[in-house]
Amino acid sequence: MANEAVDNSAVRPNLQPRPALSLVGTQRVLSLENFESFIGVSTNVAALKEFISVQAAQRQPALLIGERGLRQEQIARVLHQASESWAQPFFAVNAHSLSSDALHTLLFGPRGMIETCLQGTIYINELTSLPLLLQQRFAAHLEEQRWRARTGQQGHQRLIFATEWSPGELKAENRLAYGLVELLRPSSFTIRPLRERSEDIPYLAGHLAERVARRLGKGAHEISPGAMKVLTEYAWENNIDELEATLESAIASTPPHRIDESLLPTRVRYATLKAIPANGIDLPHMVDDYERNLIETALRQTGGNQTKAARILGLRVQTLNMKLKRFAEQEKN
Repeated sequence: MANEAVDNSAVRPNLQPRPALSLVGTQRVLSLENFESFIGVSTNVAALKEFISVQAAQRQPALLIGERGLRQEQIARVLHQASESWAQPFFAVNAHSLSSDALHTLLFGPRGMIETCLQGTIYINELTSLPLLLQQRFAAHLEEQRWRARTGQQGHQRLIFATEWSPGELKAENRLAYGLVELLRPSSFTIRPLRERSEDIPYLAGHLAERVARRLGKGAHEISPGAMKVLTEYAWENNIDELEATLESAIASTPPHRIDESLLPTRVRYATLKAIPANGIDLPHMVDDYERNLIETALRQTGGNQTKAARILGLRVQTLNMKLKRFAEQEKN
């Protein structure tokens, strides 16, 4: 069913905006080219499509390994939608935003998700952020699911986890999480960052630019060859999320329907700078732009928590607040 339900057609540079998922007869039809996680021509994207096809046909737990900004939740939702349980609930749990007690109650408490979501899908966004007790509970729960499957018993949900850590890194840092990852390894997939599959960026940038332009009520935006070269060569730290934010800023700030190099942030344009251009550069603006990007990345990474963001940036909270106010004032002017 899954191979029929998932359309693995080749990705086209000029893609249409995402339509509503459709039903054709009794089959669930998904066009993967409508989801940015599956846009591109790299072997990693092709392998991801095959992974979805295989996993959609069964109810095994799955593990998505990859950096931030690679849209793991979107991949989990597509896997759910491509399966026979597409009409059942899909729950996404943000392990960063809840306390240990709240997570335990939400997942394993009376009438919690594990007890009530028997045919749907539960997605956990960061396995290593789970408290140790919950890691133990999930390991035991996965073993119980295996036993049920071996004895022919039905009635359990699909669990999909995501983690930024590779199994090798986890073994040294968190042995309990490593054991949980080992249980999930047979049905795991590693999503490569954009910097390791730059051949996907032209297709992905074209898709995102069209989608962003439609969302902002603007006409089609062409990306110039020079700008596309810059986008392709840049090492996107926050991957798809950062690429989309960059294109949105360029499209929102200008009336022309062409994105050239001058509309890209200085941190992107001069990331691989080996010589100062003859017409010079605006160093203060470049420094501000780079600092703003680091702060925005830290805030996204911590779910908007300024205290945590300040800590990982090596700043006092008051200093971070002053910088945010300065950036807000600059945007007004």
